[in-house]
Amino acid sequence: MFLLDTSVLSQAQYKKAHPSVAEWLADQEDLAIPFPVLLEIQQGIVEIGERQPALAAEIMAWFDELLEWDFLYPEINHQVAKTLAKLHCCEPLRHLWYTNPENARRRKPGQDLFIAAVSIAHNLPIATLNGKDFALIAHYFPLPGVYNPAFSMWVVEESDRPDIATQATAKYA
Repeated sequence: MFLLDTSVLSQAQYKKAHPSVAEWLADQEDLAIPFPVLLEIQQGIVEIGERQPALAAEIMAWFDELLEWDFLYPEINHQVAKTLAKLHCCEPLRHLWYTNPENARRRKPGQDLFIAAVSIAHNLPIATLNGKDFALIAHYFPLPGVYNPAFSMWVVEESDRPDIATQATAKYA
């Protein structure tokens, strides 16, 4: 089972989705969607609605239909909170707190740390098209894995994590 990042889940609504991603999604029996991904999609719909209400309504209809499918929604529990607190206190990851941190108008909370906390707490590998931030997180906190379905490749495999992950986890624990 994989924990879906927003970048992968969003592909499901595109008419011209990346063929490898669409095929990969269709082949998966069990998928999990974490709360921060639901939040990012809903926030995107609200933002689009300010400029293009018809498009926002179309995406909202897709999203409502998607939520009726049989996905696992991992619980946001004390272990997720404890892990997320450690991630937020890790100085080298502070730039992940916000997307577009330099642009006050477009700045909003980043969700990669929250997704990573859910992944760690529930021991679920992450499926993403944007592995760079998760690879950085894995340098400080061991992730169960990070997979890019567009290229059928593991960005972070358990056996490939550097030794610094264990050391940094202890440092920030």
